[in-house]
Amino acid sequence: MLHKGARVHGGDYFDDMASKGGGGIYGGMGVEDYDGIRESISPDGLVVTMNCRNCGKQHEVTLEWYELFIVGANNPGLSLMKPKGWEYSQNNGSLYPAHIKCSKCNEGERSLLCPQVTPDEARGHVNSAVSQGLLPVANTQAWGQQVAAYRAANG
Repeated sequence: MLHKGARVHGGDYFDDMASKGGGGIYGGMGVEDYDGIRESISPDGLVVTMNCRNCGKQHEVTLEWYELFIVGANNPGLSLMKPKGWEYSQNNGSLYPAHIKCSKCNEGERSLLCPQVTPDEARGHVNSAVSQGLLPVANTQAWGQQVAAYRAANG
């Protein structure tokens, strides 16, 4: 109990929110899963291990290298480029795949798995993959030419 002093009958002192064992903001899947999100690099892309926001089932979502390259091609002052099926979060300045659903509950928007990545993070992951030999430099050069052609055609 955080509130010390007289209590008014029916008043809400948010004891449930402050109690670590009782739920509220300190309990439930959200806080526990926040620290449980893990990233690893594979030959196919960045593998993000995360749980469904609706049912809690754990998933591995792979953000492919080409997608991350496109995300990383975004810079201030340039028109936004998004991989197919991805959306932009104005609040976070990040992009995310908006089409991956939970394999267990598949319950509308709450069951979407949306690992968000900023352009800076995407560039860092792509550079790490290249330096570790998981992503051929030739691929990034070809993708860079595609991005340049797109920017030339679309301003």
